[in-house]
Amino acid sequence: MPRVSTRLVERREVAKGTMAFAFDRPADFQFTAGQFVTLVLPDPPYTDAKGNRRTFSIASPPQASGRIEIATRMTGSALKRSLAEIPLGSPVDLLGPSGSFTLHADASVPAVFIAGGIGITPFRSMTHDAILRRLPHRITLIYSNRNPESAAFHDEFRRLAGTVPTFTYIPTMTDAETSQQRWNGERRFVTADFLREHIKDLGTPIFYLAGPPGLVSGGTKAVIEAGAAPARVRSEEFEGY
Repeated sequence: MPRVSTRLVERREVAKGTMAFAFDRPADFQFTAGQFVTLVLPDPPYTDAKGNRRTFSIASPPQASGRIEIATRMTGSALKRSLAEIPLGSPVDLLGPSGSFTLHADASVPAVFIAGGIGITPFRSMTHDAILRRLPHRITLIYSNRNPESAAFHDEFRRLAGTVPTFTYIPTMTDAETSQQRWNGERRFVTADFLREHIKDLGTPIFYLAGPPGLVSGGTKAVIEAGAAPARVRSEEFEGY
């Protein structure tokens, strides 16, 4: 697997308890939207039994020539604490890219992205890539979170949906009562009935699911129960660490 050396250049909060980290992008580092990298910290200030490397989906699109961005829930693990505290400019190695969780080529077939929590990262890369390349794919993004504060890139997707006619954004906040913001949108979990209501032709799209194992498992069951063929469902699970 290819290995490149880079450095941490920026970190920012993108939702409550969620940080994005940006790294210099080497000139020869090429990837397809939806792929992932394995991040290696050569000399982390904190360590644990899982070691000094973790896998992250790339959250930025391939067109972002100057940087590579990831985002993650800050769970308190040794590697994440290290990322949060090491000085900007610190060296980092990236292994990859890897993965085939990428947008299908046939633009006549719509895509439905279903994300839970930090599972949004590959879909952010794929959505921006499709828009920047002016692909004619019709993309619907269903994004499930507890509340708006915990929804990474939520405002960004709302703006895109307001300006890009081929992109539809359907956020749902399943514990909106805990929010300090007023929420008048969806509050349901993503079930077969939810999908039947929001997706007109369930037999045509390719469905992509990413997020915690429970959401991916439950979402896949809901998609098939709603009428989609199993062969039209693709998924990627995000384990917590």
